[in-house]
Amino acid sequence: MSGPFCRIVAVIALGGVPGLLSLRSNAAEPEHAVEPVRIGMINTLFRDTPQATVMAMMRPFGVIMEAQTGVRGELVPGGDVETLGRQLADGTLQLAVFHGIEFAWARKKHPELRPLVIAINQSRFLSAHVLVKSDSKVLALADLHEKEIAIPNQNREHCHLFLQRHCPEPKLPSFFSKVTNPPNSEEALDDVIDGVVQCTVVDGVSLDCYKRRKPGRAAKLRIVQSSEVFPAAVVAYRPGILDEATLKRFREGMMNANRTILGRQMLTLWKLTAFEEVPQDYEKVLSEILKTYPAPLKN
Repeated sequence: MSGPFCRIVAVIALGGVPGLLSLRSNAAEPEHAVEPVRIGMINTLFRDTPQATVMAMMRPFGVIMEAQTGVRGELVPGGDVETLGRQLADGTLQLAVFHGIEFAWARKKHPELRPLVIAINQSRFLSAHVLVKSDSKVLALADLHEKEIAIPNQNREHCHLFLQRHCPEPKLPSFFSKVTNPPNSEEALDDVIDGVVQCTVVDGVSLDCYKRRKPGRAAKLRIVQSSEVFPAAVVAYRPGILDEATLKRFREGMMNANRTILGRQMLTLWKLTAFEEVPQDYEKVLSEILKTYPAPLKN
């Protein structure tokens, strides 16, 4: 990550975010000093992100969460889904952030885990699409054997899972003749239209954004295959680890994030539009996605 992202992180880390002091003064303060709530972050949230950038993000987000929720927070790298699930279940961590599919995997082993809020980017549920030029003769994913594909940097995790699950060969470089990594989905879609590559895989939100920004060029694209519906990312907890009052402050503070300056900056950094209540059909979507994407076997 670079550019605006790094500049915002630097400003927050130096305490220069407008409104930070007033937000912190208005945040609910606990009656007694308590240890910070440890919030683990699944490592796949940081795909294609340098480790130094990831660590730089941790400190300012602790400040943001305290200002937004009134709960002292400490963000920590949580490792893979097995590690994060175990640490949340045994109380080493009090909250954890998972991609929705990874939360479904963690729940298979730790059914006591519960979703607190979901994190969305315009849509509660996620999709991925493999696209080619509209005049391409490709009719199915299998027809893309030995073609060139663009997989954007920081592509959403469900896009990678979808492609790996449905690709005729498990190792993508052996199926495609070349894999490129443009910096974002827009450039990946442009590369397909311009003939730089023959196909790409992007998430549904990015595709919708491209259609709004470049409707003429978007008309030159065609979807070859779309994914199943994936559940949104989630902040999860284990009942009994945090008291109900703390959970309520955290839930309400995060759900109001898009109403404050600092909260909106936090959402922008995470490429989110809101935190929302867990929808009634979230459990059903978790159950359905496990049928197609079972938890990976441990080597």
